[in-house]
Amino acid sequence: MSKKKSTKDLESQAQAAIDKDVTDLMLNPERISRILSAFPSKLSETANKIPFKTQLTAAYYAIKDPNTSIKVKATLAAALAYFILPTDFFPDVIAGIGFTDDFAVLMLVLKRLGPAITKEHYELARRRLESVQKPT
Repeated sequence: MSKKKSTKDLESQAQAAIDKDVTDLMLNPERISRILSAFPSKLSETANKIPFKTQLTAAYYAIKDPNTSIKVKATLAAALAYFILPTDFFPDVIAGIGFTDDFAVLMLVLKRLGPAITKEHYELARRRLESVQKPT
């Protein structure tokens, strides 16, 4: 299978996972709160292993922002949930590819919602990560 086809398949799977969860999260906003509660510990566990931690953390702050619409919050929360949950396309423990699907989901969401994550969200993320990251 070509790399282009493999990437396309991963994007299709990521899109399907997001679409399914967004509707459920909009109907059950209390689930968004549970995702927000679970995110900090998952971030602490993985911060030194993933290159997209700033984007994930900025998405977290965008969800917490009262100015963010419920649809955007639900979409971002779906991406965070995918990162948090232990069941996904590639288990996170697989060295080299474990977070590939989590990254694909996040990038797909950011492509759609990039402007919803502001400079302030990124600044909060950078500050948070400075306090979380420890040398390996």
